[in-house]
Amino acid sequence: MLPVVRSHEQYQSFVQQQLRIHYANGSLLFVSKDWSLVKKFWITDLSGTFYLLQETFSCRGPRSIDPADLLRSYLLMLQVGEPSITEWVNQLRRCPLYAILSGFEYGKKRQASVRSTTSSSGCGLITP
Repeated sequence: MLPVVRSHEQYQSFVQQQLRIHYANGSLLFVSKDWSLVKKFWITDLSGTFYLLQETFSCRGPRSIDPADLLRSYLLMLQVGEPSITEWVNQLRRCPLYAILSGFEYGKKRQASVRSTTSSSGCGLITP
């Protein structure tokens, strides 16, 4: 199925909300290099990624993850110098900041099915 696609403004709102949830109470702290990562990903608009890749998506199967989030996560992996995708997935599970900047809700497991709208072709783009 096609992914839920969000605008860059929706991504920024998500990041702001998630940072407040996980960092506002002081139990988790930022170091100086964290702020440079936040700034880079805050200003980098990857919301057009799906439209470049939409022909590669199928209407069948489980709901896809927004390709902008996957690309953002890969770029973040490169920024922090993690060479292993397997280890990166472990980092995403351990570090709220990396999950949040990637566009994922920290600690939330992905759901297998989501209600969708369809067009006449039987395939519909979902927006939040």
